[in-house]
Amino acid sequence: MILAFTMVVTLAVSGCGPRNVVVPTIISGTIKPVALIAQAIAGTALQVQVLAGDDGAPLLNARELVSASAVVFQAGTPIDAWSNEMEQGGVRFVSLSAALEKGTPDGPWLSFRDSAEMARLMRDTLDALYPELKEQFDSRYVVFMDQCSQADGRLKRLIWSAGTRAFLAEDTTWSSAAGDFGLRVVVQPGLKGLDLSGAEVALRVADWGSGEKTQVVVVNVAPGGSTGVSRQSNGIVACSLDALGATAEGAFVPWLEQQLTLLGSAIGK
Repeated sequence: MILAFTMVVTLAVSGCGPRNVVVPTIISGTIKPVALIAQAIAGTALQVQVLAGDDGAPLLNARELVSASAVVFQAGTPIDAWSNEMEQGGVRFVSLSAALEKGTPDGPWLSFRDSAEMARLMRDTLDALYPELKEQFDSRYVVFMDQCSQADGRLKRLIWSAGTRAFLAEDTTWSSAAGDFGLRVVVQPGLKGLDLSGAEVALRVADWGSGEKTQVVVVNVAPGGSTGVSRQSNGIVACSLDALGATAEGAFVPWLEQQLTLLGSAIGK
């Protein structure tokens, strides 16, 4: 009996007894738009990190940032496939593509509809990790949903009145957003890095867009570049958009609404 009592005391003193698991109050998003959505749900209760730079490539200290996180939210698209190699024991990785319909194109964070679904999965994940903060996360999610709905309504009134119902792009990044408004994307890889000035280019763009009767070209701006819409002297309407949040200075919804307002302006020209 004395021996047994001694063993119990020894275990307790040495720290071998039951322990309370402390969940880090740091969470991460692989790219800036994902981190901005996470921030909208988490508020000031948690510290939100972003693992990639404005070009979508991982930061040099990304692995260190991952190790300090309770959870890493991934877009689950090719843009952040690099994050799969950073999985570490004890850190939960959540692919937000699991909340979306199978076959959803790249760039789901550029669609208010898909962003709302991604936010729902974030909320559910955070509710489970931090039950004491559930009420706060749920409340912020409702606010985020309302903001997305209002922005989506404003954009639909703008875009549905446009005469052009299609645009050209080098890839499918903006396809999810286009689908929200009944727009079609003519994907033409030849647009990548193409100088849109000059008569010869205008003929090429006109040929690519002839089936949809469009000369609107969406270009993803490089880090440090400027967004905007301009009608070239050759007839091309160039729409330069920020797909990765490099120009975002605050919350997610105003940033995305600004990008899609530019798109609406371009197809309305």
